[in-house]
Amino acid sequence: MNDTSLSIPSTMKAWRFHTAVGGAEKHMKLEDVTLPNSFRSLPPQSALIKVDIVSLNPVDIKFAETPLVGQYLHPMPAIPGLDGVGHVVKTTDSTLHVGQLVMFRLLEKQSEGALAEYVLVPSEGCVPVPSGVSPAQAATVGTCGVTACQAIAPFVSKYDSLKPEVKEPFKVFINGGSGGTGTFQIQIAKALDCFVVTSCSTPNVDLCRSLGADEVIDYRLGPVEDALQEIVQSGRSSLFDLVVDNVDLPWHLYKAATRYLKPEGTYVQIGGDVSWQGIKELFYIKLLPTSLGGGSRRWKFLAMKTSREDAGRVLGWMQEGKIRIPVEEEFGFHEVPNAYKRLKAGRTRGKIIVHVLNSE
Repeated sequence: MNDTSLSIPSTMKAWRFHTAVGGAEKHMKLEDVTLPNSFRSLPPQSALIKVDIVSLNPVDIKFAETPLVGQYLHPMPAIPGLDGVGHVVKTTDSTLHVGQLVMFRLLEKQSEGALAEYVLVPSEGCVPVPSGVSPAQAATVGTCGVTACQAIAPFVSKYDSLKPEVKEPFKVFINGGSGGTGTFQIQIAKALDCFVVTSCSTPNVDLCRSLGADEVIDYRLGPVEDALQEIVQSGRSSLFDLVVDNVDLPWHLYKAATRYLKPEGTYVQIGGDVSWQGIKELFYIKLLPTSLGGGSRRWKFLAMKTSREDAGRVLGWMQEGKIRIPVEEEFGFHEVPNAYKRLKAGRTRGKIIVHVLNSE
């Protein structure tokens, strides 16, 4: 136990929803909440954090909003939010100390989330913020940064170990490069010396280029799979080694993978559509043979895992100036429902953050 701790009040302000029917943001209320006993007598390997900034993600409320599943399995009332940055108030982890600025990432199903004055975080989800990295940038790492790292880095590492004599760069296509995860993926891939192609809408083409993408496909100008095939046929790239899809699995894009993805390549899916149509498309991918309409390239659903090592690696790239995430909009603590409405409206360039500390 770290014996030194800062003063801890008996109550805190927190945003909570008691139901998510029709949209969790419609039911969010700022409440005075009694601090749970676990906030005072900490479990092993954990830290109590005074929250400064929270970075929003669709997954914050996605499980709670899932029909039936969320209604009966998600603990209520719930405080939303998974990612953020703040100062350690108390800890049972010897690698952390009171007063230290850390980024954090919570478990998706826990009821005490980040949009509160205090949050209890497993130490695996806490990483000290290095010098030169702003709190706002560090707050974005927990979900999107770690997901992006896990979607790309292991495949590049395997390629480099199997073919150390090959000078040709690892080739990555990122479907949806302008959102929170996509902006990380472009920059991580470039930090790993990859050739990067991404897709986005017309207004975001310049953004994706500025992040380092070698080529940008404007999906409003035609089918993405046609553009990928043209890039390969023109000789601007050979077949891709990896596809990372952030757009809820467009079935036609995966089905056309033979036109642009190597036979030994991998199609990585980030997130997914929980509708019946999404389940149907997943059935086609996982169960049907190619002769009956199934896919013919390796498909992998990425179940992101909270990782101190991966978060630290991303923060290191930030410190080196290799990653900078655009923050589209910043909200005060009193504006949390509006912040989620903005997030759910879509077309976000980078991230949306909420300032908790000293917010009226």
